[in-house]
Amino acid sequence: MNKVKIKMATLLFFGLCIFYIANANAGTKPKPQSLKEVLQTLSPSFRLKVLNPSASGYNYFSLRNFGGHVVIINFWATWCPPCRAEIPVLEKFYNAYKPKGVVVVGINVNSNMSGVKSFTKRYGITYPVVYANSNIISNYGGVNEIPQTFFISKSGKIMFHYIGEISKGALYGITVKLLSMRQ
Repeated sequence: MNKVKIKMATLLFFGLCIFYIANANAGTKPKPQSLKEVLQTLSPSFRLKVLNPSASGYNYFSLRNFGGHVVIINFWATWCPPCRAEIPVLEKFYNAYKPKGVVVVGINVNSNMSGVKSFTKRYGITYPVVYANSNIISNYGGVNEIPQTFFISKSGKIMFHYIGEISKGALYGITVKLLSMRQ
């Protein structure tokens, strides 16, 4: 993808983020922590057991272990068609950007864990996949829709938030921007 397309995708994404943030809580009940409160703050830390340890190489995933890295947190479910569609994009991206210090973690929000492990194996997911608990869902603004993707800077701040199936352009464009930032 050329630089002009990446810049256009990034600008479009910024505009959508601003619109979403401005309208995020209109007509809704208060959440434990709103997305507006979450954005530009330090990413809520968590430590969870990894559901695909042999493929990912991790037994537990702790966000604290990845200071200085760009971290992409993707909330998803096995029954969600857009989630399934973005898995190959995330997998290819992870393999390309892992050597550059980028980490992807999939946080599954199924109502129960059964089948998630076999799903990760069937889809060949090598980035760490963990199972969401109510604290994580609350700490990241409620996560009422999936998929949702959070982009964490090297300094641990939530810099971008994307709702819906993430486009390849947004995924790569935002990450390149975060990698170029000093903090």
